[in-house]
Amino acid sequence: MIMREKVDQKIDSLPCREECAGAGHDKVLIDRLSNIVETAPDAIITADSKGAIVFFNGAALRTFGYSAEELTGMPVTSIMPERFRSTHSMALMKISETETFRVVGRTIELVGQSKDGTEFPIELSLSTWVSDGQRFFTCIIRDITGRKKDEEALLESKKAKEKEHEELNRLFRQVESIKNEWERTMDCVGDMVVLTEGDGRIRRCNRTFKDFTGKTYEEVLGKNWEELLFEHRIAAGTFLREGVEIFHKPTGRWFVVNSYPFRRGKDHEVSGTVITINDSTELKKIAEELEAKNREIEQAYSDLKAAQSQILQQEKMASIGQLAAGVAHEINNPIGFISSNLGTLDKYLLRLSDFISSQSEVVAYLDSDMPAVAGLREKRKLLKLDYILEDVKQLIRESLDGADRVKKIVQDLKSFSRVDETEHKTSDINAGLESTINIVWNELKYKATLKKEFGDIPVTKCNSGQLNQVFMNLLVNSAHAIEKQGEIMVRTWHEGGSIFVSISDTGSGIPADKINRIFEPFFTTKEVGKGTGLGLSIAYEIIQKHNGEISVQSEVGKGTTFTLRIPVVQ
Repeated sequence: MIMREKVDQKIDSLPCREECAGAGHDKVLIDRLSNIVETAPDAIITADSKGAIVFFNGAALRTFGYSAEELTGMPVTSIMPERFRSTHSMALMKISETETFRVVGRTIELVGQSKDGTEFPIELSLSTWVSDGQRFFTCIIRDITGRKKDEEALLESKKAKEKEHEELNRLFRQVESIKNEWERTMDCVGDMVVLTEGDGRIRRCNRTFKDFTGKTYEEVLGKNWEELLFEHRIAAGTFLREGVEIFHKPTGRWFVVNSYPFRRGKDHEVSGTVITINDSTELKKIAEELEAKNREIEQAYSDLKAAQSQILQQEKMASIGQLAAGVAHEINNPIGFISSNLGTLDKYLLRLSDFISSQSEVVAYLDSDMPAVAGLREKRKLLKLDYILEDVKQLIRESLDGADRVKKIVQDLKSFSRVDETEHKTSDINAGLESTINIVWNELKYKATLKKEFGDIPVTKCNSGQLNQVFMNLLVNSAHAIEKQGEIMVRTWHEGGSIFVSISDTGSGIPADKINRIFEPFFTTKEVGKGTGLGLSIAYEIIQKHNGEISVQSEVGKGTTFTLRIPVVQ
């Protein structure tokens, strides 16, 4: 802290000291001013025109952590971070050149730096004055670290309150919206719905009930429901049983009446009754007509079901026939080793039968020294029956595995054969990709390693057969683009209400001058005779019909990525 004598010395050293004395100010006034400056909570620093510190108070030493000897003569820019010093030096030069510099007389926020290098926010007020032709700068500096923290805490608290307020408003709006939506929903219901209090007074009703009574809501609410319905010739006593069907003579219509206990509160105590009245007139008429034609319909349905099964079978078989050539190789392989294993198993069984027959010849001889018994042992060893019995288990496992492979291929073939369907159905695109990969696996496995990253995507309403055709075209194209060995990556993900499918390969890529034409009909980058140029154009058309998009990124020598975007349709 600066001592009183040092303050006086510093004030005496300033040019303004003599001016003050010449103006008639005595020692008492100077002492008072010194005390005011020394006891001020803000740091006060004066620098000469070269920026050297010539005066400071105790608050300056406490704020910046320097001793009086260190601060005396130090460049005033030393109490600022290194990155701001050149800017402050230029500002001091401009202030020296003009008295109307924009920061003079204003309070601005800057960053200060203590002796140990700690940076903290400050508030600075700058004034300039001239004595004996020399300009001086006086800065009043306030450490506003605490205030900043308080402001930040206040701002965070304000944001939290605003967020809480917005959330409450949102909840209130949501509750009000749900209430209004539920009321409108009940008004759209064709059945009459009435909620009564425990004493029978009507508490709520929907528009259908109001219209039936021919009264306004004000005239209906609060009325006794039994009396109100009795006015319209509906005996309330009939509601003692659920599902009662009554005939309303004034209108000639039939109604089905049900009543349910209404429970509220945590204890779910019964506090009223919910009554529903459904107009069943049309249903009764339809039921009578259906009953009269029931036998005819049953016979017609039986005939139609048989005919439909035949037609569906013919259509599926026709589609399977078109795809059978592409999967024949995959089907023949498992069938081949199943047949081979079963043949081997048959031979083993013959040997076991031979052994059992020989064993039967000597079953009567129990003496181990008998030649028949010894021969039987030798024959068992010769036929390797112990090995055969063990190997039969392995053969059965292989046979079952082959049968499962055949079953899977056939199932995928059936799933894939719906290309000509026009109706959109809810489908799992991941499952469609799996089926398509199994169908074209013979085309892929010799050229590339297949990697799959299937995301958690929703089901969507689409033409799965047509999408499978798109996947098949892209996968086959990827295989054709790989000359020797490469990699094909299939990814799916869900984002922004759409399903994305990307199929990437490490093939030869598509030249930049041709990539804009790949979706044109009959345009192909393949050699003559190896492509029709219709695969990608058909894929583009199918994706367009699904209101989706198909894009491509390719680099020659590195590979190609096709990305499909298919909107999710519930």
